[in-house]
Amino acid sequence: MTAQNGKWKRHAVKGLTILLILTVCLAVLQWFIIKELFGFGTDMVKDALIRQAPEGVDRYDIEATFDRVKTAGMQLPFSFLTRKINLRKIRAVGRYAIEANRDEVWDADEINTLLRMMNASVGFKGGTE
Repeated sequence: MTAQNGKWKRHAVKGLTILLILTVCLAVLQWFIIKELFGFGTDMVKDALIRQAPEGVDRYDIEATFDRVKTAGMQLPFSFLTRKINLRKIRAVGRYAIEANRDEVWDADEINTLLRMMNASVGFKGGTE
């Protein structure tokens, strides 16, 4: 009876080890997919804002801000743990962007406010980097 019990335990350990390895592989795959989607999303929104930006908005500021956010986003979860990115502020930026673009037209004040909020979400105060 003890020999069968020992065999069962070895099979259970092997099965659980395989499940653990598969779980780790899936977690790593999800991490890379999330990073790629984040990068794609920031590039897409940046390009749309640059195309729609009216007079009074510096296109370089748009590019620099989105590059800062993309850099911090690509370092997730470490940038969150080291407080280089504030996800609550990012969520507030998203809500503001949806509300500000409800009429499907961006004005200079809305874009400049959005850029200030995005810079604040990654801890950038302004001026030189």
